[in-house]
Amino acid sequence: MDVILLERVAKLGQIGDVVRVRDGYGRNFLLANGKALRATKDNRARFETMKVQLEARNLELKTEATAVAAKLDGQSVVILRQAGDTGQLYGSVSTRDIAVAFEAAGFTVDRQQIVLNHPIKTIGLHTLPVALHPEVEV
Repeated sequence: MDVILLERVAKLGQIGDVVRVRDGYGRNFLLANGKALRATKDNRARFETMKVQLEARNLELKTEATAVAAKLDGQSVVILRQAGDTGQLYGSVSTRDIAVAFEAAGFTVDRQQIVLNHPIKTIGLHTLPVALHPEVEV
């Protein structure tokens, strides 16, 4: 399936790129979340009229994300969990727990913006990136 990207998608392309993706990824993620349009002749013409608005919106979102990143940079949150003698947690810390902790600290961070490859299952200090915008990561 060929799609036109309406926003920057990591590991896929920039705004306006026509890329070939698998049908399921295109239908279930890109089209469903409004990140792309099917690359038909009508949609290509429609995209050309929308291109200036999309780029302006992307620039606005990027500046907002940069401002939030300046406040968020270097911040830390403490999440308390019960643990065993070996340092293993009874359960784990997920992106939802981290987002709630940031919200309690006064920051608005969506759990999907927190990059966590696997749940945290041990005691200690863990540094995690937060992707506020496809081009802004703290």
